[in-house]
Amino acid sequence: MTAGSAPATRRLKLILDIFDVEHGACALITTNGGKHILVDCGDNTSTGWQPGTALLARGITSLERLIVTNYDEDHASGFANLYRSVAVFGLQRNANVSAQLLHHLKSEDGIGSGVAGLANTFSYYNGPPLPAAVDDVTITAFCNQPGIPPFGFDDENNLSLCVFISCGVHRIIFPGDMEKAGWKALLANPWFVQQLNGVTLFVASHHGRENGYCEEALNLCPGIQAVIISDKNKGHQSQETVDRYRRYARGLVYNGENRHVLTTRRDGNMHFEIPSIGGGATVLLGLVA
Repeated sequence: MTAGSAPATRRLKLILDIFDVEHGACALITTNGGKHILVDCGDNTSTGWQPGTALLARGITSLERLIVTNYDEDHASGFANLYRSVAVFGLQRNANVSAQLLHHLKSEDGIGSGVAGLANTFSYYNGPPLPAAVDDVTITAFCNQPGIPPFGFDDENNLSLCVFISCGVHRIIFPGDMEKAGWKALLANPWFVQQLNGVTLFVASHHGRENGYCEEALNLCPGIQAVIISDKNKGHQSQETVDRYRRYARGLVYNGENRHVLTTRRDGNMHFEIPSIGGGATVLLGLVA
């Protein structure tokens, strides 16, 4: 696995951009058919970066789908900017959480403007189920049920939508802010375990915090090439897990350096490309610097 552009004759199957939104989350997936999927819509208050403005600057005026993995503000703080800038054709989320329940879950700490704006659109997206595939990309999602523990969860972290993005031989996992108890509940589902087995790029849960680190889940991901942590300067205990995550990654070449864990804190925005597979050979995840 090396850095550099793919050969001109190789057709890209998926492009993944991880945006630096500090202690938040926002990633863009571009399919080989030129469609776009956004996973979370955090912003960057330090730089003024906003998701909708950034998409327009790239010439992107619509999203096939917005996937929201977590109902915390740092996953949705840029929603208003996104919603007024581009057309969002579909919303994928943990639909077991109603707007009323979401306001209840947030009643103690207060609901942020991004999450409140998102909740206001829930009824708008109550259409037919979204397709499992967008061009060459397959989207598979799992979530826990709300309720009283131990039969359900009454916190938004363990009600995160855990999303697998599959393309060719590669699979990316976006687990939101899932905590250990939520991970272990999902592990009771054999289909979830099967999806874990194919993960090659692992986005760390809860921005790399200790409470999102789950060895039981990581042990079921033998093919991880790299772990990505969306975080900012130390202050949320995300750095304490880096060495443990590193043990589970094979490594990839990033800007000429062999890396196992990449962080927005150190690396800023990231750009990955997954090329098509030809001749039966396994084409590894390629990075364009």
